[in-house]
Parts: sequence; structure tokens; C-alpha cells
Amino acid sequence: MADKILKKAGLGALIESVTGKGGRFVAPTTDSRQVVFKKVKSAEEVATDYILARNSFKEFLFPQTEVVAEFTMSKDSVDMKGVEVYAPQTVVFGARPCEAASLAGMRALFTWDFIDEFYTKREENTVVVTVACTKGDDACFCTTVNLSPESTEGTDVYLREAADSYIVQAVTEKGKKFVETHAAVFSEGNAKAEPLFMPEKIANIDIAKVSARLKDKTHYDDKVWARLTSKCIGCGACTFVCPTCRCFDIVDEGTAFEGERRKNWDSCQYDTFTLHASGHNPREHQHQRWRNRFMCKFHFYPEKFSSKGCVGCGRCIRVCPVRLDITEVMEEFSK
Repeated sequence: MADKILKKAGLGALIESVTGKGGRFVAPTTDSRQVVFKKVKSAEEVATDYILARNSFKEFLFPQTEVVAEFTMSKDSVDMKGVEVYAPQTVVFGARPCEAASLAGMRALFTWDFIDEFYTKREENTVVVTVACTKGDDACFCTTVNLSPESTEGTDVYLREAADSYIVQAVTEKGKKFVETHAAVFSEGNAKAEPLFMPEKIANIDIAKVSARLKDKTHYDDKVWARLTSKCIGCGACTFVCPTCRCFDIVDEGTAFEGERRKNWDSCQYDTFTLHASGHNPREHQHQRWRNRFMCKFHFYPEKFSSKGCVGCGRCIRVCPVRLDITEVMEEFSK
């Protein structure tokens, strides 16, 4: 399919076309002075002058909390019943190429040894429309993990900004169908794309060396972990904004007679995450919990699923209250 043009003034018509067919349109919008992904109903709500939304759009595929079953109990029995997956047709507009690249790993996890339809049905019903970056900041490091604003991994429709329009490239079959379904808002034409913001690759980081060193288990109890990460306060903010973090807990909530089984976001940075019923905690200290997160990004996840555990979006750096910079740890493990 040849590239199309979407006029910026026509974004409202696209939103109306999607929502008019019963879909939801998710885009970056300003809320309490922060740009965040939320469901929007008009073009006026969509933020355009931003680097990256504070949150990841993962919560529209993998909600912070959701009911996965319901139960009732009597004296003699427990009755469990499933619930219907809430998976509306969804368009995620304005994602950045780095965070779209996280989807391969998320799908690998949720289809690994069990097909989690609460995730897969939402992903199948979601079209990801990325807008290539024309600005960035010193927290961006996508090029260091072998991605860039030109990456289309996980993207269905890829947009390049022009003066008054977007240059539209349908990347996947799902993306082509989306453009065809809403053909009235797209047009033929040419436009000159704005220059991309290309983060400078961090010279002292070598991802291959990081991975190789993490495979050598002699580092596991090295004092380097405490030296580099002892200031972590275990708030878990990094895990919640990260597009590839996917830890969750299953809990039963309700009365003595009925209730719900819920899947809730969890964080490996919490001291209760690995706490045993006996009281023993194999990750007693915070630097051990931070070590686990780092190894998940650059060893466990890539080795298990052959996909990226870190996409270099920099959200964890921006949100950290003590400015614990993951790239500084990457530099240490590149030596």
C-alpha cells in the first residue's frame, strides 16, 4: 500500500470515525499538567507537543486491575464462573516507536505456557499508530538498545510528522485494514517529513557485553549492585511506567460467601514480592530486588523469549524520585 496523508486538521474526523463504529480512541492527553495516555473523544483533547506520555499504553492491553473470575460459596460447595473479556476495538494513537517495540515481549509472556485471553484478545483488537519522534531529552536511549524513531516493530500504522499533516505508512495487515476502513480521512499526496530526533548512542554501553556479563553468575552477589543501586527506595514507579514490565498478582476479594478473583499489577521492587509465608525473603535487600529487575531486562527476558526486555524509552529514569539511572548500571556492566 502506498503511503497516505492524514491532515492534522482531520484528526477529529478519524476519532469520530473510530468511535462512531463503537471503538475507543486512546491518545496522549494533558491531565494535571502531565501528558498521559487516556481515552479521548475529540481532537482537542489530544496532546501534540510532547516527548513521551508519562504512562505506557500497556494498561489498555493489560489493565492495572481486572476481574478474571467470580465465585460464590455455600456450606457444601464453591461455584466458580468465568467473566467475559473486555476487549473493545481500540486505536492507540501517538505511541512512540520504542514503546510499540515492547509488544512482542508482552505477547511472548502471555502466550508462553498458557494463552491469556485477557491480554491476547485486547491486543488482537488494538491498532497501534505510532508517531515518529521529532524531539527527545537526555533520558531517551532507544538507539543504545538497537531501536530508533524509525523502528516499526509492534507498529501497525507508522506516522511521520510534516508541517500540517502526517505521512502514513501501513506496516501490518491490521494497519492496512485500518487505513482502508477509515479511508475517508486519508488522502493521496506528498509532504516533507520533519527531521527525526535521533538519540545519540551512549558510547560506553555495549548491550552484547551487558548480556554476556549477566550470564556469568559470579556477578550475582557482587558488591557492585549495592554500590550502584542502594539509593533505590522500592517505590515501584519504574515498573509501573515501563512498557515491558508485566508482573502481576492474583488475589481473591469479597465476603465469606461471594467474591471476585482479580489480576492486579505487582512490582518486583516491593519487599513483599518474594516474601515467603515462612517469613523468609530470598531478596531481603533492595539492591537485590533492583538486580532482579535489571537482569529481567537484559538477561532473563531476552533469553527466555528472544525479545527486548528494555526498549530505551527512559520512563524509569524520568519517574525515579532518586534519579537512579539504568544507563549508569548498563555502563558498569559493559566494562
